[in-house]
Amino acid sequence: MKKILIIFSVICMMAVFTTKVMAQVTLTGNTAGAELVTALTITNTTPLHFGVLAISASAGSVTLSTAGVRTPTGCTIVASGTQKTVAKFDLTGTSGATYSFTLPASITVTKVSSTETMTIDNFVVKVDGAAQVVYGSIGTCTLTAGASSILVGGKLNIGATQALGVYAGTYTVVVDYL
Repeated sequence: MKKILIIFSVICMMAVFTTKVMAQVTLTGNTAGAELVTALTITNTTPLHFGVLAISASAGSVTLSTAGVRTPTGCTIVASGTQKTVAKFDLTGTSGATYSFTLPASITVTKVSSTETMTIDNFVVKVDGAAQVVYGSIGTCTLTAGASSILVGGKLNIGATQALGVYAGTYTVVVDYL
């Protein structure tokens, strides 16, 4: 009986180890790939600067269009000194590609060697010579011939008790392929 049990156990073990497992499946012809494009570059060739302004005791503002026209409210434009400039950004990348251009909601400029601040907001933009538009409606842009040029203007808000002096600040612009 013991021999029969041993023989039966050996036969069962052989059956287990010789059974074919059908869990593996092979699929061929799968695809992989990549698309290479020219890296986007952006250069700020002209800074955004509102020029020299004479202020009164009340709040005011200066709006700077993409054509370089300043419209003062509650202040006066001074012809001498640092001249006004519209921000200009030059972009390069893959010809015909579309991109997005993102500005902050506002820019804070701070009086040099102080903590006094002013804000710049209400941005206007002009892309590749098209008509000036309010920044929020810029939409999708295209790199015609692999290049694009963007002009940016805005509104400088001057407080009623704004300290006299030179104000400066930095801001971030983001450009990305769509």
